[in-house]
Amino acid sequence: MKHTLPLLALVAAASAQTAPASGLNYNQLTFSRHQRQNTVAAQTTLKDSNILVGISTTSGNETDNTYGQINLGYIFKNVTNGVDATVSIIQTNGDASVYSVVLRRQWNEVYQGLEISAGYAGTLASNSSTDFVLAGTGLDNAQSATFVELAYNYNKTFALAVGLVKPASTANYNDRATVFSVRAGF
Repeated sequence: MKHTLPLLALVAAASAQTAPASGLNYNQLTFSRHQRQNTVAAQTTLKDSNILVGISTTSGNETDNTYGQINLGYIFKNVTNGVDATVSIIQTNGDASVYSVVLRRQWNEVYQGLEISAGYAGTLASNSSTDFVLAGTGLDNAQSATFVELAYNYNKTFALAVGLVKPASTANYNDRATVFSVRAGF
């Protein structure tokens, strides 16, 4: 309940948006691998709206924990030059404690089927940390993280991606994580 105001602000901003579609697929199942971590995620838009819901689970990280999360976001399509911006609230361990901002764009002018995305996630409370999943890898006890990802969409239903995730210096491990993902659209 304490995060009702940010969610209402997100919905109010979303209701005023009328940009055309960018052509990116947001209905997908993803399997990601980083070292010993496996992440399975599913996301979809609700009907023909720009509201995005997702669920993911990660297992096999450094502490052998298994945890999941639920995402609720809004897609601002074609903000500028074909870039979609997604703003999300991430609920981990029963607490809506993380937000994320992701920019995503088709990169067909470089090579047909390429897609690039970049984003940031951080805790809502200052000086707090939590476990959360970002771009296919689980982050332990992190305050924030950034990522960049390059994907190749083989067709409308199959894609391969490689991403680089950098947690903030407060995380248990400060190394960049290279994440490999396979996506199936539906």
